[in-house]
Amino acid sequence: MSGLMALALFVVSVGQPRDTTVSMRQGDQVVVKNFSGRISVEVWGRPDLLVRGEDDDEADVDVLRTGSRVALVPRGRRGRRGDLRLRVPVWAAVSLEGTSVDVDVRGLSGAVDVRNMSGDIRVDGTSGELSLYSADGEVSVRNARGKVSARSEGDDVVLEHVRGEVRAESGSGDVRLADVDATTLHAGTLDGDVEFDGPLHPTGTYTFSVHDGDAVLSLPSDVGAHVAVSTFDGEFTSEFPVTVEGLHGGGHFQFTLGQGGADLRIEVFDGEIRLLRHR
Repeated sequence: MSGLMALALFVVSVGQPRDTTVSMRQGDQVVVKNFSGRISVEVWGRPDLLVRGEDDDEADVDVLRTGSRVALVPRGRRGRRGDLRLRVPVWAAVSLEGTSVDVDVRGLSGAVDVRNMSGDIRVDGTSGELSLYSADGEVSVRNARGKVSARSEGDDVVLEHVRGEVRAESGSGDVRLADVDATTLHAGTLDGDVEFDGPLHPTGTYTFSVHDGDAVLSLPSDVGAHVAVSTFDGEFTSEFPVTVEGLHGGGHFQFTLGQGGADLRIEVFDGEIRLLRHR
């Protein structure tokens, strides 16, 4: 009996009843790996994890707890396809990983970590740290506060109404940032455009990097920033008055917007750089 009592691991087979719940504690993390299909995560008002499958039927997974880690493991064939619908406490952290899987996460204040090989990642209404990666799928974040890292190798990265520290990158897609109020920001793509609409904080650092594409920044009329521009084969246009302060040959130069303040760096190898007044 003492040996059984010492085990920190238990298994819950998710079958009947149709709604299966697992008690959660503050600091717990829900982990899903080797899954294909669709995963949706929403919050509810109970301190439990609710697991459902396709069409609200039983989910073909086992639930294993080890300490603060609550893992959902597909039964039978590794990475089998299906729908997985989770409800968690608002404070729960989640880590989701799969091969071909679409992910939808809403409303969490805990940390969210998502990794997939293909499929879209959508996150909405969160306030915890986000770390999102898709090898081949769109990554979108909306209505979020906190530290955000979002990357797609083969598709677009879209952030809307985001507040906090931001890193947004794509390998061969566009990076579109609308109403992004970041204290520090790095946005870059190898083959695509970068679009940004938001304020610059006086003590903030902002870097935009594009290899083959355009960088279009829409800034408030009263923006203040020290700007460094680097372009190899492209054009620079600005709706703000620009007086070049440092010219380092070729397409490398510096100037100040307004009274200065923010550190703004824009690097485009082959494409246009456009500074627009926010309208």
